Amino acid sequence: MKIIEKTYAWNGELSKRYLTKYIVLHHRAGNGDADSIHKQHVNNGWVGIGYHFYVRKDGSIYRGRPINTWGSHCIGYNDKTVGICFEGNFQDEKMPKVQLEAGQKLVDYLKGLYPEAEMRKHTELYPTACPGVNFPFNEIAKGTKKMTTAEAVTILMEKAELENKTIDFMLCYKYGEELVKKLAEAMI
Repeated sequence: MKIIEKTYAWNGELSKRYLTKYIVLHHRAGNGDADSIHKQHVNNGWVGIGYHFYVRKDGSIYRGRPINTWGSHCIGYNDKTVGICFEGNFQDEKMPKVQLEAGQKLVDYLKGLYPEAEMRKHTELYPTACPGVNFPFNEIAKGTKKMTTAEAVTILMEKAELENKTIDFMLCYKYGEELVKKLAEAMI
């Protein structure tokens, strides 16, 4: 995964962040590059681009604020979050596969840095429609990690209320493990 580093003219001082409790996913609700977000946020009177990362529709990932600084993307949580913004308006459109995969890789990277951090949609922490009804949150939040058969069985038992003998029956067929995993992924 390549992160494209940008040099921004900050409109003031950035504050250090000492705690990372959440990784917050956003949509831009529009299109454009990282520089246009920076300009818009400066025009709002902010220090600059409020997100730590920006994922374009073509799958390119741009650095926003330095990772160890406060963001300006989620009121009440900026001192304890990393913010990722995705280009597009996911109230109206679907995310391109290349953008989704880039987001998953970025999540893997951030989970490596902050293994205890919880994934959140912006709307879970602040009353907003962001990141949109079509935003593939579950797919991005899980990263590229593949589900194990044991994890899939647990999900199916809890969410679909399937019993062990039903799951054992499904597993006995040639493609049973793949089927169990696909069913479980569809449940989350």
